[in-house]
Amino acid sequence: MTSTFWFFGVTTGQSAMQRIYPLWMEHLGIDSELRGIDFALDAPAEGYRAAVERIRDDPASIGALITTHKLAVLNAARDLFDELDDSARLLHEVSCIAKRGDRMLGAALDDRTSSLALRGLAGEGWWDAGGELLLLGAGGASVATVLGVHRAAEAGLDAPARIRVTARSPHRLSELTALADSVGLRIPLDPVVAADAAATDAVVATLPPHSIVVNATGMGKDRPGSPTSDGVRYPDDSIAWDMNYRGERLFLEQARAQGASARTRVVDGWDYFVHSWTHVVAVVHQVDISGPVFDEMSAIARSAMA
Repeated sequence: MTSTFWFFGVTTGQSAMQRIYPLWMEHLGIDSELRGIDFALDAPAEGYRAAVERIRDDPASIGALITTHKLAVLNAARDLFDELDDSARLLHEVSCIAKRGDRMLGAALDDRTSSLALRGLAGEGWWDAGGELLLLGAGGASVATVLGVHRAAEAGLDAPARIRVTARSPHRLSELTALADSVGLRIPLDPVVAADAAATDAVVATLPPHSIVVNATGMGKDRPGSPTSDGVRYPDDSIAWDMNYRGERLFLEQARAQGASARTRVVDGWDYFVHSWTHVVAVVHQVDISGPVFDEMSAIARSAMA
């Protein structure tokens, strides 16, 4: 029987994974199809709950990857899960649903995948120069990234001198601070209310060289615009990383506009996208996707986009 792997998103039909997933399944020797479900950003809880119940009740359904709606899905369907992993409980979200017999398991994997992507783009020893990490937006992506950086530091890996996080809402920043306190974050955390793009630009301008600025908002993908303005100025030898791999990505265009003078490296979200998907595929299908297997699947994904 062909299994069904579900994908909860906003515009799933436009995702590169529609082309990539069948190639991955062929490579792994697995008979499975990808089916997307689109939810509006303000979708009612009933829709999320019905989608999780469908996975639970359908024998062919083996799990799901959840993108934009991680918090909303757990809020709407927490009681439908038999088990949540530690990250799901800490982050109050699920990015992965996996069935084990008649048990429904929920996991949040973004702390691990964001850490892998961050280390991949920065390289070993990047933080030795004293740079800082600036996360634009205090939503789920930023919270997961802070947790991932914390766990990497706990494992003895290098870490930024400071983590700054901007948001338009003080409430979101307070949630992030609460998480940092609960895990014992030892990296200095500086939450900053930035009401508009000009205020965000001002924060970017105060960063030391060798810093990394991350667009962790949905701006440029799920909704138009950028958290920065055309006048943003990056510190020397910095990295501008957009977690989005598709869409207008105005954030990247703004960074490229002055990248040469500041020696700013501009990186899109492609590697983060591949890490995110392979981790969920590995959990749902119970296969090892690491080392050479990950490299092979990353190459397959890139070839599908050529």
